[in-house]
Amino acid sequence: MESQPPATTARGQQQHEAPVMTAPLAPPPCDQPSVEAALKAKRPARERQRKERFALLHSMTADERRRFLVEEDAQKEQLLRKLERVVAPDSTSQRIAIDLSFDHIMNEKEIRSLANQLKISYGIVKQMHEPFQLIFCNANGSLQRLLEGFGADHWFIQWRHNVDSLDEVFQSSELVYLSPDSPNVLSSMDPKKTYVIGGIVDKSRKKGATLNAATQVGITTARLPIREHIPERLDHILNVNTVVEVLQNFQELGDWQQALEKALPQQAVMVDASPTEDVELLWMEELAL
Repeated sequence: MESQPPATTARGQQQHEAPVMTAPLAPPPCDQPSVEAALKAKRPARERQRKERFALLHSMTADERRRFLVEEDAQKEQLLRKLERVVAPDSTSQRIAIDLSFDHIMNEKEIRSLANQLKISYGIVKQMHEPFQLIFCNANGSLQRLLEGFGADHWFIQWRHNVDSLDEVFQSSELVYLSPDSPNVLSSMDPKKTYVIGGIVDKSRKKGATLNAATQVGITTARLPIREHIPERLDHILNVNTVVEVLQNFQELGDWQQALEKALPQQAVMVDASPTEDVELLWMEELAL
């Protein structure tokens, strides 16, 4: 296996295989909530935060305002330095790759939704105490243009373009492809592994796409332990940003139950789960911005 080709930024070193344990296949998925609708619902809160900041600054004396702004700038600079370290050549940050080679099986609306999910994912990573090293693989065409519209060319991430197969970029042995269709359950995270998330929207119509993409090139697969820790949940297929948030929570909490419950509050939960009664789906996803 050849070493990876040069890239915009550097990644970590060659890795070891992550532990997985076998389990039955997950049940058929349900539809995902609209990311666009969730983002729209967040706008009033963001506007309120802006107004509160303006009111706070207006209430300060000139000296207080200067000190506040200096401290704010210092915090931004600290964040900048932290993110620069994440993408540095000698970075040992946990790597999360997003496989964006599925745009040919998505329509424009789904691609726009995916772009929003990627934007949210980057927002989640920026807020982490120890940020993931995000790697976008094969962002092309309209998806690339949408990301550029979000200013993604200034994001602290790595880009891999024109990749026919992930094993051209990474050693196969260092990859774990996260797929809801995998027969394996992710039991822990190996900091030396690269975890791959499939960039697909409306996966209910594309069942098996991520599993097939991985198995065709001999990449290990695993699924998040949703059924093991939240058995009442109907939907085991998550948005890209939700997977990133679950992994973030697990890295910081070290507990799958807490990691999943924190990222999936009341989503697709079966209410009064009698087989003869209707099932109520509660879509109340919290998207970290």
